[in-house]
Amino acid sequence: MKDFIPVLKDRLVFFGWIAALILGASLLWSLTFPFRASCLMKSTNKILAQMEDPRRLSDPLSRHLARPVPMGCWFSIEDSDSWFFVFVIMNDGILIPCGAEIAKDGNITEILPLGNHARQVIDRVPQGLIKLYAGRIESAIAAGREG
Repeated sequence: MKDFIPVLKDRLVFFGWIAALILGASLLWSLTFPFRASCLMKSTNKILAQMEDPRRLSDPLSRHLARPVPMGCWFSIEDSDSWFFVFVIMNDGILIPCGAEIAKDGNITEILPLGNHARQVIDRVPQGLIKLYAGRIESAIAAGREG
């Protein structure tokens, strides 16, 4: 019993530190959303300009636009009613940044590889995997409209 109290105290202090680090990281992640979204929007607009694509992203949309939210960020497109979703496809351990233009009816009109490397490897991604990501995005929009 004598050894039990110090061991319990040490474990409580250890788990307290772990909980504080997790809480701090999640707080930092959620509070920096506007900054992260702004940086992502600027870099995506640079890539679209390099691709000579006329679309430009204008504003980050609410994170609660679609539920369940797939990993990515929603933007509105300048002079358009469409939305743009920036996300990453993972294939064979390779991360491929992509963007999907989504019409107001909730259907994806186009999936674009964002960046030179993404354009080089997108042809090696199985169409079934791309359709899986597209289906997840469209179902998240549909679920967000119902709820």
